[in-house]
Amino acid sequence: MTQTTRVFLICLAIASPAAAQQVDPIQNFRQQYDSAMANFQRVSQASGDAAGVQRSGQGRDALRGVTDDQLSKLFSKTRIPDFSVVSMATQYLASKAETNKTASLLAPVPLSPGLPGPDPVISNCDGVDTTPATRYTQLIAKEVTNSILAAAAWVCNEDILGENGSAACIPFAIAADVANGFFDTSDWCSGEGTANQTDASLRRLEHIHGDLEQAVTSIIAVDNANTTTLFNNDNANRTLIINNDDVNRTLIINNDNTNTANILTNANANKNELKDLILRTQIEADMAMVDGSAVVALYETPTAAGGYLDLVTTIVTQTLARIQSAGGSTSNAQNFLDDANAAKAAGNFKAAYASYRKAYKAAGK
Repeated sequence: MTQTTRVFLICLAIASPAAAQQVDPIQNFRQQYDSAMANFQRVSQASGDAAGVQRSGQGRDALRGVTDDQLSKLFSKTRIPDFSVVSMATQYLASKAETNKTASLLAPVPLSPGLPGPDPVISNCDGVDTTPATRYTQLIAKEVTNSILAAAAWVCNEDILGENGSAACIPFAIAADVANGFFDTSDWCSGEGTANQTDASLRRLEHIHGDLEQAVTSIIAVDNANTTTLFNNDNANRTLIINNDDVNRTLIINNDNTNTANILTNANANKNELKDLILRTQIEADMAMVDGSAVVALYETPTAAGGYLDLVTTIVTQTLARIQSAGGSTSNAQNFLDDANAAKAAGNFKAAYASYRKAYKAAGK
């Protein structure tokens, strides 16, 4: 049984259904989440990633700021997520990171005299564990946190969680962000190491080809009688070898470039999706504040001036439309929205944001 298979079976064994959780499932979830984020901090600490340590700590602090009542209301619309899989997976990653801080992407390979070796991977990948077992465990943590975030995100947009209810989704977003970061880093470094080994193989072929050319020249000089026959035959063979090598090299390079572009595109899409979700939940949390409370200046500043007032307009308009589409009543929210749009058009952005707040809260009553 391979190490990757053992990790997978361990994670499955601990993933108990909701009915088998402890008597106090909310506290059980808090413990599992805190344990997982603490393990992420250990992994970051072992690799010298100060930003990862800080981000994981922010996740722990964010969950502490969410009340049991908010979590209870959130989970009543979905189910209490089983974070034990993530907790166990991150425990494995932390233990391995702390016992193998100097992991190398490329194992030493004996070289024949004169043969070139692979280029070193960029220093940012030093110490990054890219073994199959580790990357598979990171994939488990990534997929579980992403699925939990997806299940909770739509509930956080409802008014059942009360003021600042959208903050209940922030811990899930941070956990998914951290888990995706670890997986994407090790996946990219692994691909970079493979690409460098491929380039080294091509350089070795060129090196060997040069030696063959020298041998051909010596043979021709020794046996003039067979010069024409040997020369023509060698040239034909050399052309075939070079053409075949060029074709294979082009295919390898094109495939590597395509894979690299796909990885970067997927990583950027995941990053932007999480960033947009966090920004939207923060704006909705601010609009849910009581009238007269402090306002984030960027929220009442138009896009042309570097702010997010246009996004605020979109959020409030969509909220009213969705409630009405579902057959719900928006009370006098439309009047407030009309006032806000008029104030915004007139350049009175502070008054516009205040009216958007009123419209958003009125729609949820």
